[in-house]
Amino acid sequence: MKNILIIKILPRILVLSFSLLWNVFTTQATHSYKVALVHSYERNYHDAQRYRQTLEKELAANNIKFEIREYFLDCEEFDYYLELSRASYFIDEFTKWGAEIVAVFNNQATYSLLKCDNPKLKRIPVVFSGLYCPDKELIRQYPNATGYVDIPDYTRTIRMIEQLMGKSRVILMSGIGIMNNEIWSNLNEQCRKAHIMAYEGDVLEHILTHRIIQEGVFNQDMNTIDNERIDTTVVMRLMSETLPLRTIQLTARGTHTYFMQTARTFSSLDAADFFTNPSFATINDGFGSKDNMLGGYFTPLETQLKDMANGIAQRLRGEMPRQQMTQSRKEYVLNWKVMQRYGISTKNLPSEYHLMYIPFTVRYRYYILFSSVSGSLLVLLLIAYLTHSLTRERKRKKDALLHLLYEHETLKLAIEGGTTYAWRKEKDGLSFDSHFYKLISYPRKFITLEQILTFLHPEDSESFRKNFLKGDKHINYKGQYRCNFSGEYQWWEFRYSFVFNDGQASVVTGLLQNIQEIKDREAELIEARHLAECAELRQSFLNNMSHEIRTPLNAIVGFSNILISDPDLTEEDRQEFVDIINTNNALLLNLISDILELSRIDSGTVSFTVCEEDLRTLLYSYYQAFSMQIKPGLEFLQDFPDKDVIVHVDSMRLQQIINNFLTNANKFTDTGYIKLGYRLSTDEKTVRIFVEDTGKGISPNEQEIIFDRFYKHDEFAQGTGLGLSICRSIIDRMQGRLEVESEEGKGSRFMVVLPLE
Repeated sequence: MKNILIIKILPRILVLSFSLLWNVFTTQATHSYKVALVHSYERNYHDAQRYRQTLEKELAANNIKFEIREYFLDCEEFDYYLELSRASYFIDEFTKWGAEIVAVFNNQATYSLLKCDNPKLKRIPVVFSGLYCPDKELIRQYPNATGYVDIPDYTRTIRMIEQLMGKSRVILMSGIGIMNNEIWSNLNEQCRKAHIMAYEGDVLEHILTHRIIQEGVFNQDMNTIDNERIDTTVVMRLMSETLPLRTIQLTARGTHTYFMQTARTFSSLDAADFFTNPSFATINDGFGSKDNMLGGYFTPLETQLKDMANGIAQRLRGEMPRQQMTQSRKEYVLNWKVMQRYGISTKNLPSEYHLMYIPFTVRYRYYILFSSVSGSLLVLLLIAYLTHSLTRERKRKKDALLHLLYEHETLKLAIEGGTTYAWRKEKDGLSFDSHFYKLISYPRKFITLEQILTFLHPEDSESFRKNFLKGDKHINYKGQYRCNFSGEYQWWEFRYSFVFNDGQASVVTGLLQNIQEIKDREAELIEARHLAECAELRQSFLNNMSHEIRTPLNAIVGFSNILISDPDLTEEDRQEFVDIINTNNALLLNLISDILELSRIDSGTVSFTVCEEDLRTLLYSYYQAFSMQIKPGLEFLQDFPDKDVIVHVDSMRLQQIINNFLTNANKFTDTGYIKLGYRLSTDEKTVRIFVEDTGKGISPNEQEIIFDRFYKHDEFAQGTGLGLSICRSIIDRMQGRLEVESEEGKGSRFMVVLPLE
């Protein structure tokens, strides 16, 4: 009985658990959380922006939507009690705002928020990070506060300095405060266990006993000690609040003297600037943003904020970490840019050292070079192919022109030797010469107009009746009709003129000429002209394509050469050049894709899958798919009539056309709306699908060439100028047509007209 009860209840428990997890996940993915971000330092301190941007990126990676409000305690500016009062005020402010979680950076802000004893803080989840000297007893009083610490390992950083720089004098800038004394005490204990000398006292006296002088003396002008060699690594505490500035300068100028930052306090702020050598650190403050901070053994800022984002996500899910304080992962890190500045080689570094902030163009310089060379070779091959095609087309054009000249001479001879018959009007008929009667095997020498009509093609009879021998309308007449005088229909031309006597028509004379050969030659001439026009279009096409290819190619090759050849470029310039290369590479790929697409359509190799589709449903799906691409500030409207329409189309190709119209409307419309809709014609034989906008509009002259290849309404806008030409080729294959209505300054309407039968 008990087992049966378990079997019945267990599935329900699983379903309920899954539902709860699903609700938590969807709530986290859709709800926008209010995050109060509290900094220890002033608003514009060097890492403020990097802290926020990195945290935002990591929160987004955790699928968290958020709204951040920042608070800067500026702990170095205010005294102890004013700092606590300021922290309590901030708690009141972000509580009033409705903060759902508090993220705190570094020691001082964490200490002040907890120490000010504002009870409102205990009702909000708190996540701290970057604590290198945490007040553990104070933190334990706040069970709602969890986070990550970075307890310094001083000896590993000191050994790192030895490994990179040799035996050295490591200087700490320290004050007389409680935290400074605690840091020195911890460092002193670690050095004692690692057998590293740590010294606190008369600095100059210790320097004289610590170094070995080799043929050198103190340089009075440069404030340096020349030819100095250190035989033992020593860590020295420099009391910056009590020592004269010149003593600090003298100590900092030593050949083997290196500053090691252990805290961000007023006494150590900007201390690294006194030292001629690169600095090291046991905390991540300033690493990556200061150009003299070489590295150390600590948790990088990126790792610190990734841990913090994970902790925030965990707390927002209602989960608590296993322990209140978690040590973040440390690593040996070096700043590539600082190594370059001080001429330090990056070769033969230990495998555990992590080289950071290597520029994109340096880290991937071989890939960039390979891509540039490969792209250049590809384009050169394409140009060679196009040149070969152009030469071949020129030869074909020349042959076509020679053939056209030959045909012209042949046509001239054919006209001169053609069959022509004279006639005149007599009563109700026509009188021809004898050769004509032999042609039609007619025994008489007179033929009536009704008999002439029996020889005419049925489609030409009505026109002949209406126009022939209408003296009240024409003085001279020339008409061409299809006649069957010799067993098959051929083209014949009737010419005549009225001979007037005192203003009245008295005699009508004319010629009947067989113009079948002329018609044949005209057809051949039209075909030859079409070939010549095609050759000219291909020439224009190749010229335009060559221009469109060279423009992005020049940008790619030019900026690639600058990136490789100029090592003094700033990081911003390098990133800008890389962005330009990527943009032009995308433009080049889009151009080649459009050219290949147009070529496949023109050659007939593109297959069309025509199916019966519900137009309203089809357009609504296009509307839904494009809605997310509309620019902010624009309305995207739909205008579908109640009466539905069934069309026979290739839905994918039709979507390609509509998306092109919508993309252009979105590009050239800044305010107003974009509307997608359709209308059924009055005779219900066609349907017009339209995209309407309130954009720039198109002039009447441009409307005539808007669908031509490589035409662009705005030459400075991105694009190949082939989109509308591809649309026209597609709609031609679907037995439809494209139309445009536009007025400059008011907007445009592009239409697809499709037959319904």
